[in-house]
Amino acid sequence: MANYPDSIDRITKARLRLSAFGSIFSIALTMFFIGALAFFAFFSMRYLQNLSQKIEMEVLFYSDIKEADIDALEKQIKLKPYIESSRVSSREENTRTAQQIIGSNFTEVISNPINASIIVNVKPQYANSDSLNKISKELKRNPIVQDVDYPDFIVKSISNNFRKIQWVILAICAIFMVISMLLVANCIRLNIFAKRFNIKSMLLVGATPQFVRRPFVTKGMLQGIWGGLIAVALLAATLLYSNRMAPDFVDFSAMMYIVIILSAIFVFSMLFTMLISAFSVNKYIRINDERLYM
Repeated sequence: MANYPDSIDRITKARLRLSAFGSIFSIALTMFFIGALAFFAFFSMRYLQNLSQKIEMEVLFYSDIKEADIDALEKQIKLKPYIESSRVSSREENTRTAQQIIGSNFTEVISNPINASIIVNVKPQYANSDSLNKISKELKRNPIVQDVDYPDFIVKSISNNFRKIQWVILAICAIFMVISMLLVANCIRLNIFAKRFNIKSMLLVGATPQFVRRPFVTKGMLQGIWGGLIAVALLAATLLYSNRMAPDFVDFSAMMYIVIILSAIFVFSMLFTMLISAFSVNKYIRINDERLYM
């Protein structure tokens, strides 16, 4: 019988450690889920933006225009504020492309009517139907330009759906982030709720609210740090695996933004658990004695 209190103490400590581990695990999973949603939104936006950047405009010329004049115009086009990049596609290159499409060497039958052209990529903010139509009209004003060709149907589809897709992705991510944050907040509140009588006892013996609040906030901060570190490690491993499986979608070219998001997840994990712990403790510091049993 003499060892009975010691066994109870060991069981209590084991339960407390298990409870702390459960809280850290819940925080880590929640932060991992929030980070995964944040990265999904980030890479989705970048993928759609890169898709719009791949839209090309081809400036076509009359057959009697010299390539020196085309080169001079290409240098002028590069200076336009809406141009991302441009290059001259030579007459020989365009002829080979046309022969591959037709399936025969038409130059053996007729004189080659194909001339060099300029391939233009516009900046992302101009990759919409209205802007491309204005750019096309501006380029056509040049007397040596015969026509400007670009995939108008694809551009209209992307332009019409880009904003909708952005808002849908952001809305879904925001909803699931709020749900995840509420789950962690409830887990922390339940842990503090179980110690509400200890909080009131400390106040009754003369402890100040700051003294009572400090250990709970410190514990919340430590749990947030551990949960954040685990979440960041899981996210980094997931990103590496996703990059191998889908390199076009999970693109590491914007590494600075990836590091910023991972850092933000870690800082958010620490601050969020500290704030929830502080608010929860304040509730039981100010609560009436009669409501402790409710």
